[in-house]
Amino acid sequence: MEDHESEPFLLESPYTERKASESSTDLLPNIELPPRGSLLRYARWTVFGVYRRIFLVVLLLNIWHGHKIITMKRRSKYSPLLVDISTAAAANMLVAVLIRQDYIINTLFRICWLVPFWAPLRLRRSLAKMYEYGGLHSGTAVCSVLWFSLLSAILTWEFITIRIADPLIMMCTFSVIAILWAMLITAYPAFRSWEHNTFENIHRFGGWAVLGLFWPELWLFTRALGHQAGPASPGAVLTKLPAFWLLIATCFHVALPWMRLRRLKIQPERLGVGVHAIRLHLSEKVSNCVVYRIADSPLTEWHSFACIPERNGQGGSLIVSNAGDWTRRAINNPKKFYYTRGIPTVGVLCMAQLFRKVIIVTTGSGIGPCLGTMMNIPATRCRVLWSAPEPRHTFGDDICDKVLEVDPEAVVIDTHAVGRKDLVSLAYKLYISDGAEAIFCVSNKALTKHLVYEMESRGVPAYGPIWDS
Repeated sequence: MEDHESEPFLLESPYTERKASESSTDLLPNIELPPRGSLLRYARWTVFGVYRRIFLVVLLLNIWHGHKIITMKRRSKYSPLLVDISTAAAANMLVAVLIRQDYIINTLFRICWLVPFWAPLRLRRSLAKMYEYGGLHSGTAVCSVLWFSLLSAILTWEFITIRIADPLIMMCTFSVIAILWAMLITAYPAFRSWEHNTFENIHRFGGWAVLGLFWPELWLFTRALGHQAGPASPGAVLTKLPAFWLLIATCFHVALPWMRLRRLKIQPERLGVGVHAIRLHLSEKVSNCVVYRIADSPLTEWHSFACIPERNGQGGSLIVSNAGDWTRRAINNPKKFYYTRGIPTVGVLCMAQLFRKVIIVTTGSGIGPCLGTMMNIPATRCRVLWSAPEPRHTFGDDICDKVLEVDPEAVVIDTHAVGRKDLVSLAYKLYISDGAEAIFCVSNKALTKHLVYEMESRGVPAYGPIWDS
């Protein structure tokens, strides 16, 4: 991006675009971007971001619990230890699954929405980071794998020393641990972005395989404890094993979204000319500020899109832009229906309603999810900074007119006409000149990460989707 001063464009009417300087020289005052904060602030917003801090807290709690288990006095040297370790592994797995449940995510976000404007701004800024709940998922998932690895090591040692003589339990154990580590490795951010489809397939089918193998594993585990320490020993009865009930809850919540699998009828609307974007109109009632997950078929790749609800509340639409093979197919050959599962979840941008005034920065088809939220949070004033190639030609008059409804002074940059501009500097100018309380960015991964860091390192609250939102 360029560092020189920008000439923003203002969408003034349904059919024209002209330079803002021709109508309002004070649209964006000449405000210099201040220098970044100290090295400590850099560490605060990168190495020790909210996501990583949640992960670290989960890890430390598990280490503390592990120390407590190992140092606890026991009636038996092995059996209760194995039971406690299996319980810890199952408990972490359950939490990792629960925090990904649609109804739990929506509940957490809606609790945050209850906070009024008169609450301290510091509190509202902290709650707006709720979308980084993925740190709890990854933290508990990693700890679950580590707990099961420890359980596998102990079972292997007892098999070698002939305290456990059943080879079937070892076969199940090695199968489960191999799948768990494959899921863990492919979920690493670098691999996930490089081979997303591979990650998704291993995560889905591997997760199902692990849950399926856990049942014979538990039965063989209780049988081994019964032979080793007696039928009355802890864990020798399956229904008395805590991991048994935790596994039931986990399986139910894994299956729950698939119980709501359905076909979503759509009506495609081409936006502008070419293959840049398409608008998919839904036939069902759509709530405010929600995200739909759709797929060509249930077992293939799934994609999330924020929905723009209709004014009458009887429908909504999704904007799909050309960002890969799947989106290109959807634009060139849209289907009559797509599959969706679970219930629509709320997204990052919905946290804008915690503030009186916000700056919304977006590029390209990111205006879709922004509109879906901005049109339905009337108590929050939204200023729009939108950078896109030929907005009216690409996205149509309806989208552009709705932008002007939300913000009559929306700053829209036509990148075909003037090239890419320094959105960081422009966003800061809007933030200062309008006295906003926060900045939200909905764009590609690189720009979102860059803008959010540049703002936060200068003490400006900024929010945007992360890789694990």
